[in-house]
Amino acid sequence: MAISDFGRLSASFGLIKCPCKIAADEFLLWQQVILKEWGFAIKAQALEGGAVDVVRALSPRTAPISTRYVFWTLNEKWTLYFDNGANGTDAASPMSVLSSRLKVDSLRITMADEVKNPDSGQVMQYRASIFECYSEGVDRRHVFSANDGGKWKFGESGDPFEFEDVAAYKLKSIKDRLTNAMILSYLKRLDADFDAIGGHGYLLTKSGKMPPSYKEFKD
Repeated sequence: MAISDFGRLSASFGLIKCPCKIAADEFLLWQQVILKEWGFAIKAQALEGGAVDVVRALSPRTAPISTRYVFWTLNEKWTLYFDNGANGTDAASPMSVLSSRLKVDSLRITMADEVKNPDSGQVMQYRASIFECYSEGVDRRHVFSANDGGKWKFGESGDPFEFEDVAAYKLKSIKDRLTNAMILSYLKRLDADFDAIGGHGYLLTKSGKMPPSYKEFKD
């Protein structure tokens, strides 16, 4: 199983450096306190299978809030995080909070390719590569190369890891300063290797009265 097997979910996801059950349990504790105040509930259940089962578990996609979350074993060190947000997984807040609560490292990753509507030619998703690392809740490192529909932009903050290709960050072509292939190589150096993704995890489901603007989207 490879990260590309997760289809649309491979465009953005989180990684947290701890066993899957610990990450899922801590997320559940965090969310229960927040959601109770707003009349929502959240429950967890074991999930097994492959990438197709993860994608199916996160359907339908929803907006403006996510209602389904998956923590999936990557290997003995790292756990993958996905949600069913209509615009893709928003991992920044969950990874920052869990990193702080569990006193571990976590990552927010974006590897989005440009996607166009085959009928209209309209761009549905712009290309972006983002590598962001939190250490015990603190933003340790952030590098990105992205196009949001205008000009390509590149930025970085924090001290580089020793394995980063810092020479590439000075290339004339901004889109080539950080690529998806580079991110995958960085993850491999952090032992977040996608060559042998595990086959089990946890699905957390939120329930309650949804806002008037709530919508569901089928894949």
